[in-house]
Amino acid sequence: MLDAIQSYLREHDLDGWLLYNFRELNPIAIAVAGLPHGGSRRWFLWIPAHGEPHWLIQAIEGAMFQDLPAHLQGPQTRYVSWRDVEEMLPALLGKSQGARLRIAMEYSPQNAVPFVSRLDAGAKEWIERITGAEIVTSADLAQLALAVLTPDQLASHRRAAAVVLEIMDAAFGYLATELRAQRVITERQVQEFISGRLAQANMEPMEAIVAVNANAADPHYHPTAQRFAPIRRGDVVLIDLWSREQNRPDDCFADITWTAYCGTETPPAVRQVFDVVAGARDAAVAFIQSRLDAGAGVYGYEVDDVSRDVITRAGYGPQFIHRTGHSLGPTGHYLGVNLDNLETQDRRALLPGLMFTVEPGIYLPELDFDGSGTAKGLGIRSEVNCVMHADRVEVTTLPYQREVRALLA
Repeated sequence: MLDAIQSYLREHDLDGWLLYNFRELNPIAIAVAGLPHGGSRRWFLWIPAHGEPHWLIQAIEGAMFQDLPAHLQGPQTRYVSWRDVEEMLPALLGKSQGARLRIAMEYSPQNAVPFVSRLDAGAKEWIERITGAEIVTSADLAQLALAVLTPDQLASHRRAAAVVLEIMDAAFGYLATELRAQRVITERQVQEFISGRLAQANMEPMEAIVAVNANAADPHYHPTAQRFAPIRRGDVVLIDLWSREQNRPDDCFADITWTAYCGTETPPAVRQVFDVVAGARDAAVAFIQSRLDAGAGVYGYEVDDVSRDVITRAGYGPQFIHRTGHSLGPTGHYLGVNLDNLETQDRRALLPGLMFTVEPGIYLPELDFDGSGTAKGLGIRSEVNCVMHADRVEVTTLPYQREVRALLA
């Protein structure tokens, strides 16, 4: 990992990465340093573009820095007072008289990427004053250190993807069987069916989103034991299902969303909205690949713009109310780049080894989608998972959903 970080620093004309923490202020610094907690005093870790890492730690907290990762074991300078820090920090950075250093820290200009904004304004002013350094964002360095997945993690994701796709099919099959038998069926029952199948497959039994009609127009609606709706013939049902293997905290999630119609023929209005969503999904993936084919970088905000433009041109821009995708890994929303120029301006790069979702949606809570005179409401989202390689983007949750299947056809 140290080699990758230092290669990045040299390629981007940076003198080093200065990791700074006070208590739990900077989880990025704590994670990169491999520490179980942030301690109670200020500390600094300097990773230079060349040479070994160097620590500046408070004199009474030396014990917490004894069992560091091998690649971060380097000299440890101890300070007692803030005056010591002002004297020692420039020396730590190797600042020579008149030199102007460029250093990366957990700073995001204009707070564009809140995940990275861990350096408070006062600390930034202080460090700039005593070192004379130019501070630039460590956003992509943090991704490189924390969000790039190992081959074993990617293999775990592929196993999870196969299981969640199979369970998605089973859930729609279960729903179709109950509807054909004219038995009462609810969102909660389908959710419990999914949780049971996940447990049987030795997967974490997550509570999936199962949302009918207008409920699906709320992207984070969840049925609960106290709140759920019946599912009837003529309804549209969205299932958002994610999980990973049980008791394996480093393994990765798979996360997919599909929609189905509880009848014999999907209404044209439902098909039309789905086609727009699927077009936005496919445009995002194609844009990423086109950038890679051109040998160019690609950034989260750009992918969001491309996907959102498809939906906006179709007249549904105001009904696409969330980002296009999120980072994915050992947590459902992980530490890497999001496909986002709506909620934030995610200017991080899509680096090889990162995984993320692509999941545009259109949410119409008052739509009469079947012409019945009743505004049932509609929410459609289509979600796939992608892994970045050096020369290609891989969709790992194939097949794509290409149509809203009529479950009773």
